Amino acid sequence: MMPFDISNMETLGFPKNGTQPADEADGLGNGLIGPTIELALDAKIKHHWADRIVPKEIYFEYVLNYANVNEGRTNWRPLLTDAIESMLNDHANVDSRVNDVVRIINARLWNALGRRSNESIVFQSGQTPLIFDPMSTIAFGYCSCTGTAILFTNALRAAGIPARVVGTPAWKGERSNGNHNWVEVYRNGKWDFMEPSTPTDPSTKVVVNPDDLDRNPCDRWFCHANQRYGDTRVYAARLDRSQREDDDGTHYVMAWEWDSKDVPGEDRTDYYIEKCNSCE
Repeated sequence: MMPFDISNMETLGFPKNGTQPADEADGLGNGLIGPTIELALDAKIKHHWADRIVPKEIYFEYVLNYANVNEGRTNWRPLLTDAIESMLNDHANVDSRVNDVVRIINARLWNALGRRSNESIVFQSGQTPLIFDPMSTIAFGYCSCTGTAILFTNALRAAGIPARVVGTPAWKGERSNGNHNWVEVYRNGKWDFMEPSTPTDPSTKVVVNPDDLDRNPCDRWFCHANQRYGDTRVYAARLDRSQREDDDGTHYVMAWEWDSKDVPGEDRTDYYIEKCNSCE
């Protein structure tokens, strides 16, 4: 649990003082943690790609997780689970490769969650922090990179795939250069990265050639030597730093809340130096 969630722990559904709350009238004792756990376990049982060997700590933090950074806490998982199930039912022959599932979701998620069947969620720059939690993105029908990263991460988690938001708060170390967020996905014992393929045209029903985990990293616009990773720092968002023995106190730097240290993080800069600084 992140520090700013502690004051609302009963609303979220966490038992206070380690005790389960008594039954409440009108559902007042029902927080989002109950359906979060239930649906995450259902996905693990139902989907063969989700039932492969994933370390317990990875599953708890990056599948079972109810949030990413400091976005509004909402009961998004039932809605996204329904959308994912519909998508995957249309592709009953999908095999057990995580990348195949990721690709289907990245191609079809945006229209599946659109306010109307002929209107997809689209990318629109400069929306964080006005619109970046999943329900706001769905309601408004657009968001910028942080919102797309959060929505796509949550959709993968709804499918039982470990995923997390990752990004830089400042290109080349200068806040005036702007920020960017994307997604990392856990497979085969390591984290790979990709970008949500959010359309810019609301009439797009299926994204053609969406990004996936097998794409050459250098094909992504932000994986390039001119981004100067090293000067550009990269952080992955985590849930709870107390769960890792190797925690060094790193926090995920939020460009929209610069001084906050409330979101635990993992410094991924060295990984992107290796992957991207030789790209031309």
